[in-house]
Amino acid sequence: MPDATDIVLLTHNRLEHLVATVGALEQRTRAPYRLTVVDNASGPEVRNWLDQNRARFHQLILLPANEFLSSLNVGIAATTSDPYMVSDPDLVVPDLDPCWLTTMRGIMDRHPDFGLLGIGLDQANLPPVQEAESIDPAEIVDGEIVERAVGSVFTLIRRDALRSAYLDDWATCESVARADYRYGWARNVRAIHLGWDDFKLYPGHLAAKLPYGEYREVQMIERPPTLAELALAGPAVAETRRAGVPDAAVLELTWSQPAIAAALPGAVAVREPHPGPLPFAEGAAGAVVLVDPPAERSAELIREACRVAAGPVIAIASLAQVGARAAGELAPDGRTGREAVGPGDVSLALAAHAESDPAIAQQVGVRTLDDRERWLALFAAGAFGASERRLWIFERETPRPLPERVTVDPGVPVWEPVVSVPTAPKRSFATRLRGRARREARVAGETLRIRIARLRGRRTRST
Repeated sequence: MPDATDIVLLTHNRLEHLVATVGALEQRTRAPYRLTVVDNASGPEVRNWLDQNRARFHQLILLPANEFLSSLNVGIAATTSDPYMVSDPDLVVPDLDPCWLTTMRGIMDRHPDFGLLGIGLDQANLPPVQEAESIDPAEIVDGEIVERAVGSVFTLIRRDALRSAYLDDWATCESVARADYRYGWARNVRAIHLGWDDFKLYPGHLAAKLPYGEYREVQMIERPPTLAELALAGPAVAETRRAGVPDAAVLELTWSQPAIAAALPGAVAVREPHPGPLPFAEGAAGAVVLVDPPAERSAELIREACRVAAGPVIAIASLAQVGARAAGELAPDGRTGREAVGPGDVSLALAAHAESDPAIAQQVGVRTLDDRERWLALFAAGAFGASERRLWIFERETPRPLPERVTVDPGVPVWEPVVSVPTAPKRSFATRLRGRARREARVAGETLRIRIARLRGRRTRST
């Protein structure tokens, strides 16, 4: 394909972003290009998608380990165009005429002193913790380039401008400058940066990037539930969802640390409500979950919770906490009562151990947000065997309409989660140096392997 631009797309998980990126690239690029995908040891979901869509790529290179940006070098070595292009898989290119790639190539052709030119970023979804775009007129070159450092955002690079390995964005720009080239990004060619929404869509992925740079969006990540909270909540959440109650319509009344509201976005928790009638109107919640109610008040609290809940009431309590009374005996008029196995003692113990083990806690961390549903399903399935606490489930004999969310009157002291911003693990200089050496060695090995394979291919064609 004459004059085609090689585009190296580096992938790691985040399938939704990848599908959008490749789709927009195909629909909005009329200039010839060849797409090489280098996958950084993604999970099965992304790798299956890549395998099933091989025909859409010029090359697919699957790596056994995640080496972050340095894996771009493997793709660069496998391409031939000059300039070539590198990118993250979370950018939706604009629909322009001439197309965005034609425009980018034209800008670089008109500015032979620029060795690196990235795409601009649409500011529509800029997180509020990021500084608003402010361009000094002195940075603007001929009205079309902002002369400023840029990362792997559909970035064109001349072959002779980057003479070192691509290890990080800033070092790459410095390398281009050492080769007597300038660098910048196209002022009037803007892509939508899906990665700016990772704090809510892929928070675990975002937090995992902290060792490689500063990402202010981590300040916007919601409080991740702990494994202990998910383990306690799992069986009760399965019951509220089975009853069709929206998560935001679940009210937790707890005499320990909140677990249901910690596990469910939008759920409401009140800790240790005062004696007497609950401060909620009749039908104010879709479901009420009582966690560890005091034994002397359990019967009264169940009656009050049945008044407040339009749907089921669930108590997570031991036999002692309900005076060993049967569920049918505790059920108010108009409700049925039954018992079910509660959060398993083994599940709770495993969750507590995982939190106390630094290595496991580091692996889990913020990723409980990404994997919330899987954890809830796991712990719901783990409601078997020995269980000190069980579920006491009280359902209406005549169903009522369920609200979309809990109605909370002013002055009711609801629980507010305290968010702890993830921080990058500290690494010694020696550790960083060893990591860089390993990356450079792997890059050199992969590059040599690809070049040998290409050479063998030429020899085969010539015989």
